[in-house]
Amino acid sequence: MNKILVSLVVVAVVAVALAGLFGYSYMEYSKTASSYSNLKTSYSNVQASVVLDDAYAHWDYIAIENASLLAPQYASNATLHWIGGPLSGTYTGGVQNITNTWDKFFAIWSAVWFYTITPPSVSVSGNMAQVLSMNQFVLTPFSEPQQVQYLNISYTLNYTKSGQNWLITGEVWHIVGTGYISLQEESSLVNQVTAEAFEHWNNIAIENNTSVMQEYLSNATLNWVGGPLNGVYHGYAAINETWNKFFALWSAVWFYTEQPPVVQVSGDMAHVQATVQFVVQNATNTSQFDYINVSYSITYLNTGFQQSSGQMPFMIYMETFQITGKGPLSKV
Repeated sequence: MNKILVSLVVVAVVAVALAGLFGYSYMEYSKTASSYSNLKTSYSNVQASVVLDDAYAHWDYIAIENASLLAPQYASNATLHWIGGPLSGTYTGGVQNITNTWDKFFAIWSAVWFYTITPPSVSVSGNMAQVLSMNQFVLTPFSEPQQVQYLNISYTLNYTKSGQNWLITGEVWHIVGTGYISLQEESSLVNQVTAEAFEHWNNIAIENNTSVMQEYLSNATLNWVGGPLNGVYHGYAAINETWNKFFALWSAVWFYTEQPPVVQVSGDMAHVQATVQFVVQNATNTSQFDYINVSYSITYLNTGFQQSSGQMPFMIYMETFQITGKGPLSKV
């Protein structure tokens, strides 16, 4: 009986000892796991700061227009996605292809400045990192040094850690806005849009369909209200066919605006409102002359800086040709 009691006591003591050892081990494991988690978080925070510094350096090298400093920031298999403007495209196949693209960009601008519109966001996961930012670049073109323009860029930089360095493996330069900075240039922009509207009506008057169609975006819409061509025409082909039908009706066309057009420019968009009278000579009866009064509305979209012209041309996105009156011209 005493032996059984002693045995039970021994078993109880061992159980308590094991429980204590397990509790201590679990407590030590929890401390270790917590320390590892804190260390991992601390490491990620440090690496995020390193990556952000690299991103700011990247944008600074763009601002100082130095492709030699940009080159070491890229991995050998990096890809640059350029969205918008004359350089739009995907550039890969080696760092040289990417820096050649930047050299083309630098050839357009005599000076570049930048700032981040909002603080960039940085995420780090192991050896991968990503920077998302909305940047504005302020620039002066070589062709028009008195101008000050801006490009709003939705920026994405994807990094991979190589040794002690973070290298860019993917870059997205997405132009989401363009325009002029100063009020003087805004006035110049209004004058430009006004000139483009008059050029459009003049091309209609000389019945030059090639010149007329060069003024449209491929996805433009023409709303024709009144007359035999009444309808909504979407896309290049449909608009081209409509103007061909209009020109087939007349052997000659003249125009004038009854009042100066009203032009408004806001960001990448411009709107022209005018009352235009067209005087037309009938194609089948050249002795007959008619007038067509039109309430005219044109919405333009800025298509980005063009190096060849040194300007930022506007293309027709939406047009309304609303006939408000028509009839034969009275004979004097």
